[in-house]
Amino acid sequence: MMERIHASYRDPANARRYSLAALLIATTAFLFIGIANALDAPEPGSVYQKEDALGILLVIGQSLPLVFALRYPMATLIAITGSFIGHAALDYDAIWVVHFSASFSFFIAVSRGSGRQSYLALMMVYISVVVSFGFLLDNGTAGDITVHILLFGGIWVVANLFRTRRIQLESTEQVVLDLEAEQDRLAREAVQDERARIARDLHDVLGHTLNLVVIQAGAAQRVFESDPEKALETVKSIESTSRQALSDVDRMLGILRDPDNASEAAPSLEARPSMARLESLIKEIRATGQPVELTIKGSVNATLAPSVDLSAFRVVQEALTNVMTHASGSNARVEIEYFDNLLGVTITNDGSGTDTLVDRKSGGRGVVGMRERAALFGGDFEADKTDDGGWRVHATFSTGGLK
Repeated sequence: MMERIHASYRDPANARRYSLAALLIATTAFLFIGIANALDAPEPGSVYQKEDALGILLVIGQSLPLVFALRYPMATLIAITGSFIGHAALDYDAIWVVHFSASFSFFIAVSRGSGRQSYLALMMVYISVVVSFGFLLDNGTAGDITVHILLFGGIWVVANLFRTRRIQLESTEQVVLDLEAEQDRLAREAVQDERARIARDLHDVLGHTLNLVVIQAGAAQRVFESDPEKALETVKSIESTSRQALSDVDRMLGILRDPDNASEAAPSLEARPSMARLESLIKEIRATGQPVELTIKGSVNATLAPSVDLSAFRVVQEALTNVMTHASGSNARVEIEYFDNLLGVTITNDGSGTDTLVDRKSGGRGVVGMRERAALFGGDFEADKTDDGGWRVHATFSTGGLK
C-alpha cells in the first residue's frame, strides 16, 4: 500500500531532470530570440535608442536567470524583473520574450514558495508592470497595465493551485514517513515482546523439566538396587518428560522459522501447553514422590482464550517447579477456579518439606515471570510465605468472558 502511495508522488530525480531540461530549452530559446531582437535597429522615428553593450547585457538578464528558477525561484524573479525595469529606464524598447521568461519565473516562484512568498512575488510583478509601462516606457498605456495585471493575476491563481497541491503531497509524504517510522517502532517492540515471551516460556519449560529430571534421576539412583523395576519406571518418566519438553521448545521456536520455507513442517499443536494438560503435569510431578492435590471449581469444560490458557498453565508449572526446588516433599495443593470473567489459580505448600523457606524472599525470575503473565491479562498476583512456614502463589487472569 505504501509503495503505491510513494510511487504516486515521489520520483524527484526524474521530475527534476525533466523540469531542468525544459528550463534549459526555454532559456536558450529566449536568450537567442531576445539578443536577436535587441540587435535590430529601432524603426525610423522611434523614441527608443539603439541597444548598446549595456542594453544587450540587460536583455540577457531578462532570460538567462531563468535556468536557475528551480533552485532560486525568488532570486530569479527579482533578476528578471529588475533587468526589465533597468532596460526600460535606459530608454530601450521592451523585448517581447521577457513576457515569457517573467511569466515562467513568476509561476515557479509562486508554486514552489510559501504563501508569504506568493503574495510577495505578485506584489513585485505588479510594481514592475506599473513602473515600467506607466512611467518608463514611452509607448506604455493603461491598457498595457491592465492586460499585464490580468495576465499575472491569472498565472498567480493557477500557480497557487499547484502550490496547494504540492503542499498536500508533501503532507501526505510526511504522513507516510511517520507511519513507516511508527510501523518500524511497533515492529521492533513486537519483536522485543515476542523475545521476552519466548524467554519466559523457555524458562518455564526448561526450568520445570530440568528440575523434574534431576529429582527423578536422584530417585532412580536411590531405588536402583532395592527396586530395579521402580527405577526403570522413573527412567521412562524422565524420557517422557524430556520428550515433552523438546516438543514444547520446538513449538515455541517454530514461530522463529521462515514461514516461506515450505521444507520445514509447522510444529504440531496437539500437545500445546494448556490447562487441559494440568492433570498430566501433576501426574508427572507425583511420579517424583512430590505429593500434589488438585481441586478444580467452576465450569471445567469452558474454553479459555489460548493466550490465557497458556499463561495460567505456565504459572501452575512454575509454582510447582519452585515447590520441588525449594520445598521438596512438602504437601502441595493446586486450586483452579473458573468464573464468568476471571480465572483464579492458587498453588500452596506447607512447611513439611526439606526446605522450610525460612530464608526465602519474595522474588526471583520465576516469580517475576508469573507476575508479568498475570499483569498481561489485567489480573493480580501474590506470592508470599504462609503461617505454617510454607508458600502460597495466587494469580488471577481477566478473561473478558470465557470464549
